[in-house]
Amino acid sequence: MSLSRWMVLGIALVVCGCAQEQRPFKFVVAQVADPVDTVARSLAQAGFVPATVDRQTGILTTRWEDTGFLYGQLQNVGATIVRRYTVTIGPVSTGSEISVRAETQRCAQGSTTISDAGVSGTCERMDGLVPKHQDELDHLGATLRQALNGR
Repeated sequence: MSLSRWMVLGIALVVCGCAQEQRPFKFVVAQVADPVDTVARSLAQAGFVPATVDRQTGILTTRWEDTGFLYGQLQNVGATIVRRYTVTIGPVSTGSEISVRAETQRCAQGSTTISDAGVSGTCERMDGLVPKHQDELDHLGATLRQALNGR
């Protein structure tokens, strides 16, 4: 393959918005009186209402949402990406480690139902994130870090 074909292929991959391996956003906070409540409030203020809050495990998940990001087709129908965030709070010697990651699926438009119970319809799980959604994950992580005065 000539150099120009490699350049075209590289440009196509950058422009296409192809899914890439997800990079969870992690940070550490000093002792906070109730990090679960603070995270839940901060998620809601950022527009991501927690669907589940498990105080025992320190895991919060947001509601599923259709991002409106078109991503290929499923069964000859245009597909969009649906997403929810999972925040995990774990103990470390200096306080708590917070990890923010996204769970994504691509779903056929018009045949998907999103409810508090989850997503149903013609969908398939995605392993990675498109660059726009990685940027949004990083932004949400930075927002939570600021709310908790983390580093």
